[in-house]
Amino acid sequence: MSGSARRGLGLYNIPAHLPFLDTLARGVIEEMGEAGADPTALSRVTILLPTRRAAMALREAFLRCADGRTLLLPVMRALTGLSVEDADELALPGLLDLPPAVDPARRQAVLTSLVLRLPPRYGGPNGPEQAWRLARALGELLDEIALEGCDPGKLPELVPEEFATHWQVTITFLRGVVEAWEGWLEDQGLMDIGPRRVAALEAQAQEWRENPPTDPVFAAGIGAGGTIPAAADLLRVVATLPRGAVILHDGVEKMSAELWDVIAESPTHPLCGQYRLLRQMGAVLEDIRPWHGLGAPGLKPEGRPSGDLDLARRAELLARALRPAAGLDAWLDRQPDYWKPALDGLSLLDAPDVQSEAVSIALLLREALETPSARAALITPDRDLGRRVAAELTRHGILADDSAGQPLGETPAGAFLRLLARAVAEGFAPVPLLALAKHPMAAGGMPRQTWMEAVRLLERRCLRGPRPAPGLPGLRARAREALGRERDAALLARAMGLLDALERALGDFFELPDSPARPPADLLSAHLNAAEALASTDARPGGLRLYAGEEGEPLAVHLASLQPAFRELAPMSPASWPALFDVALEGPLAPSVRISRGREGGRHPRVAILGLLEARLLHFDLAVLGALEEGVWPQATDPGPWMSRPMRADFGLPEPEARIGRVAADFLLAAASAPNAVLARARKRAGSPTVPSRWLTRLETFLGGQRDESGQGLALPQSPAVAWAAALDMPEVVRPCPRPAPCPPPEARPREITVTEIADLVADPYGYYARRVLRLVPLDPLDAEVGASDYGNLVHNTMKRWTQKLDGQPWDTAQARAWYAEAAEQTLAEAAARPGLLAFWRPRLARIGEFVVAQEAAAAAGHRILQRHAEVPGRLELRGTGIFLKVRADRIDRLCDHSLALIDYKTGTPPSSGEVADGRAPQLPLEAAIAEHGGFEGIPPSPTSALTYWRLSGGGTAGEVKPVKGDPMALAADALDNTEALLRDFLLGDRRFMARPHPRRSPVRRDHDHLARVAEWGSEAE
Repeated sequence: MSGSARRGLGLYNIPAHLPFLDTLARGVIEEMGEAGADPTALSRVTILLPTRRAAMALREAFLRCADGRTLLLPVMRALTGLSVEDADELALPGLLDLPPAVDPARRQAVLTSLVLRLPPRYGGPNGPEQAWRLARALGELLDEIALEGCDPGKLPELVPEEFATHWQVTITFLRGVVEAWEGWLEDQGLMDIGPRRVAALEAQAQEWRENPPTDPVFAAGIGAGGTIPAAADLLRVVATLPRGAVILHDGVEKMSAELWDVIAESPTHPLCGQYRLLRQMGAVLEDIRPWHGLGAPGLKPEGRPSGDLDLARRAELLARALRPAAGLDAWLDRQPDYWKPALDGLSLLDAPDVQSEAVSIALLLREALETPSARAALITPDRDLGRRVAAELTRHGILADDSAGQPLGETPAGAFLRLLARAVAEGFAPVPLLALAKHPMAAGGMPRQTWMEAVRLLERRCLRGPRPAPGLPGLRARAREALGRERDAALLARAMGLLDALERALGDFFELPDSPARPPADLLSAHLNAAEALASTDARPGGLRLYAGEEGEPLAVHLASLQPAFRELAPMSPASWPALFDVALEGPLAPSVRISRGREGGRHPRVAILGLLEARLLHFDLAVLGALEEGVWPQATDPGPWMSRPMRADFGLPEPEARIGRVAADFLLAAASAPNAVLARARKRAGSPTVPSRWLTRLETFLGGQRDESGQGLALPQSPAVAWAAALDMPEVVRPCPRPAPCPPPEARPREITVTEIADLVADPYGYYARRVLRLVPLDPLDAEVGASDYGNLVHNTMKRWTQKLDGQPWDTAQARAWYAEAAEQTLAEAAARPGLLAFWRPRLARIGEFVVAQEAAAAAGHRILQRHAEVPGRLELRGTGIFLKVRADRIDRLCDHSLALIDYKTGTPPSSGEVADGRAPQLPLEAAIAEHGGFEGIPPSPTSALTYWRLSGGGTAGEVKPVKGDPMALAADALDNTEALLRDFLLGDRRFMARPHPRRSPVRRDHDHLARVAEWGSEAE
């Protein structure tokens, strides 16, 4: 490209269907071949690219094109200012005269403090975390204003009367914020990030205008989605340099000048940005020439069979389908034979849901590796899909190179910090407390093994069931209540030692109340000090453990930048700290981390998962374009919270739809250049139907209109990967399992059974087998909702205490009420429950007290009761069988006639007399049988004259007396005979413990239904 050969601007083009970087590298080598045999000629070339990843990939492209020769590679760098993500600055002497750029974290904090001035009633934030997010959007708007060359001083020229009241307030506030921000920058002697980035581009353009470099300068692949004015000016300067060139990536379809003018006004078209770039550069389509060496045979990508694919035809097909509305008349031209070859290597993956899509894509990527040297990639803006595919690839032994990495807040160290804040904010509730305590970094100054043993003890014995009272005092009370019952001082000491270590580590970060307000910088210091203390072991300081992983250095750097930034914020409610800390670990300020910990061999060199920006200009033998759904790719257009669409247009900012044009260019170029391209979408996302991407709809509509003589249109070939995914976990032959009916040997069968287990044994023998033979007892859930059993235990314990006080004492109604109130308060104190739960239980217990005092007063007036016995244990051997029947009776009264009255407390609905008679509720009759044989401690053998249920709900009807109809002794004899026959079969015989043998008898407990696989063989009635 000698000076004499140049005409006009140095604008070149590489067609969309060719691998851009390989073609660029070969052309640069060919161009520099004119310099003779100078081995250093290539090293004097400067190549500007849109991303750092493209620059790294270009190095590999040069090595591929070198054919084994040694090369001194060109200088390759990402062009600054093209995007918010790329904040590098060109090293120019003129930039030394500019003020330094403001630190991004400090800028974010200052903007947050400004946003907090807007009251919530006018659309302001409800807390610092919302203000942080609004400030992030405000920073993006300020960057966009600077990069697009808009003047912030023109904000007052927007006419607020033309907008709704909300926007009038927003405009007024925005003007004030911009003025305050510029004043703050001036006072600090700093420059905003966006203006300084523009200044770098302008300085570079001015430098090259005044002192054109004698060595080649190429700007490649920039502008496919449009670019900012300062960058466009720099590209024009590059195109006018004696040895400069701007290389574009398009050439998909020949279009008329009129159609190109229409594309310039269609921001959603993939080539709109490039046309606008040409217009900014003062160029026309005729100025663009083919890049060097396009006809070289070496341009065919590895792995592509020669002549099998017509990628140029595919690129033309995609461009035709994506034409703007004014160019759709070309769709009426039906040429199915012409377009059919364009479908080779192109397929559609239409998955039923996101998970199926991920599994299918992982299988496609795995299949691509069967071809030697083939490279495959998933290209998607959906990071959730990327994480799902990465997880599925590990199933095939592949660790994919995910360009997005892992968000800093989701790394092990970041998650530990967030869990700590959340646990403190929630008053050490069981779930957040255990999530924190079981984190691999938590040790509290102990050996890790000792710490975990204490944590498991606390979980099993203290934290299962209802939530304890908030804070460390609530945990201590629950530990004393739960472990005190076991009378094991060693266990209690271990639990208390864990809580002591946790309290020492937390220091002054032990609670986050609503008030008083504290400076965020102080909260951050206390938070980090507590985290380091909690992460320490007996042998290693917590700081070394917390920042030792792959995420350690980025996390430490980010936290160090937050400390001075938070000093710009006013004191805040400590309760808002976890939410603010969470948002401070996300977004552009917090870098993502690529973690390969625990993976042997590292990332796979031929599989990648890329976002749209990272995938630009890269080439793969298989490209899967994932999440092609409206709202995802392309994303929904949102003008942001600070300006409406008319405001943006009046202010001179580009329309939000321009973002769709940029990602449309990514779609077009990726689908056109890959030998095998798969267009993937899910029909459902989060349970809701999705809408196919507009590009898929256009492509399918265009192909459907290409009908042949038989009227049959074309269609995208369906990828077989969905069927592969469906068959991946399906057995070859489905073998249904029968209903479980285990038959353990006689020596494994229990020789004791409680009265309450009799009904369960009849209704569900398998459940009894799992519970008593296999000894599989489920743990109570964490942070469980308080159920009937918890309330029942509370009532039973209260009644036990009160009855024991009454026994042997002369009746005094006032004294009885006082004793009951005392018993209720003692029971509530031992429960160590949350204050809200206590406030719910206390009045119910009081109403029960009024009922039972009235019952006892009536009994005392009739002098019917001689003795009261509460919670009496009983035991009876069944007539020489060696099987013992056990029970704990709620209450047994000895009456004046020396008979017994058995009372059972129920907080729910008691059984009916019919259920007692037919054996579905055998508890009271069996208690009568045990009493008749003298099985209760301290009670001589006596007949029973009354069986009664006391329903103690404490609700609108505080209590009811429900006597059982029939002769108690006859009921007892029948129940004992039936029980003996039942237990001889199950505990002495060889009867199988079948699951649910009686469809009409439903067991009370269903803890083992999953082991019995009831869902496989059961019916809806069961």
